[in-house]
Amino acid sequence: MAILFGHPTGNPNAHHAALAHFEAGQLDSVCLPWMPSRATLRTLEGMGPLRAAAQRLGRRRFPALADAPIVQGRIGEAKRLALRALGWADHSLPKEANEWLMRTMSRECHRLSVSAVHSYEDCSLWQFIQAKRLRKSCIYDMPIGYFASWARIRSGLEEKYADWLPLTKSGHEVSPEQKRQEMELADLVLAPSKFVADSIQEYHPNKRIGFAPYGVDLADWPDRTRQISEEIITFVYAGQCSVRKGIPLLLLAWQAAGLKRARLQLIGEWQLAEFKKREFPSCCTWTGPLGKQDLRRLYRRADVFVFPSNFEGFGLVVTEALASGLPVLTTQGRGADEIIDETSGRTVPPDTLDALVEELRWFEQHRDQLPQMSRAARLNAERCTWTQYRSLVTAAVGPLV
Repeated sequence: MAILFGHPTGNPNAHHAALAHFEAGQLDSVCLPWMPSRATLRTLEGMGPLRAAAQRLGRRRFPALADAPIVQGRIGEAKRLALRALGWADHSLPKEANEWLMRTMSRECHRLSVSAVHSYEDCSLWQFIQAKRLRKSCIYDMPIGYFASWARIRSGLEEKYADWLPLTKSGHEVSPEQKRQEMELADLVLAPSKFVADSIQEYHPNKRIGFAPYGVDLADWPDRTRQISEEIITFVYAGQCSVRKGIPLLLLAWQAAGLKRARLQLIGEWQLAEFKKREFPSCCTWTGPLGKQDLRRLYRRADVFVFPSNFEGFGLVVTEALASGLPVLTTQGRGADEIIDETSGRTVPPDTLDALVEELRWFEQHRDQLPQMSRAARLNAERCTWTQYRSLVTAAVGPLV
């Protein structure tokens, strides 16, 4: 008996969860819209208008699963990628990907070889309902804190930062009722941090939870020897530029800190009001999403990674920054802080302007400590292994297979 696994795109934690089942001999098949071959990516990269789409699709390539049985939906995913490349993307595209996955897994879980289905928040409802009818187990993966906990925090933040909100909401939002049903149907929930586990148990105190912190591919994020920065100290943020990620607070803190020999670089999709781009404080720049290669180059030139998220799950970008030898400034008690210590970074209470200003100034005033913190950051990242993650996933799901 084995596990039917699925994800609507394919990212590092999903790839390694599937690999955990594959290595344990417990994988029936993987449902992914498209896992491209190297040859496919080379073809797309050679077509100018599709180069960005190829870079996006390239993140989904995972050679370790090359021999695993994979159920794909290439035509639909190719259409969605083409629409994005042409600038015609809208909120329907994530919904289509989620529904393809739920429909496909609902069909595939009828096989007698399947004893459990493993999928993710916002794209698990249909296959979980079908699995329950067939008396099969449901494994629910939660990369981020529970939605009801975020709804409470979000209302206060959106009131406080009302002028930062975009005129139209970005992204597809799944109904709270679907999220609640998915959680109730789950026999096991996999959580990458204590913060995620606590947010679930606040609303579902009897839910069975498996704790499995994510890892980092050290080869993908090579370290470099860092020297004391005598001239400009560079802070970098990578991720969605949104209220949830704390970007309004970061920009306000940057302006208030008044650092004389420092710069801040924001990397990621802009999900705030457009006019705010024209109000950036001095020595602050924004760039849209970057591919892994470009992000690696940026990290090599940076000195500190800043990540003031208001609501998280684990923060893969934090482990990647640590692996690159970047000390991290992040938020206390929101998931991302669980993988750093006082030797490799500093933390601040969530959404607290004065504390963030103080720590930004601390880094500028203690730049002589950055080389030592950089070495500690890499050591911390070396303890976050995907091998350990896969072992924890296998142990957690074992009783259900």
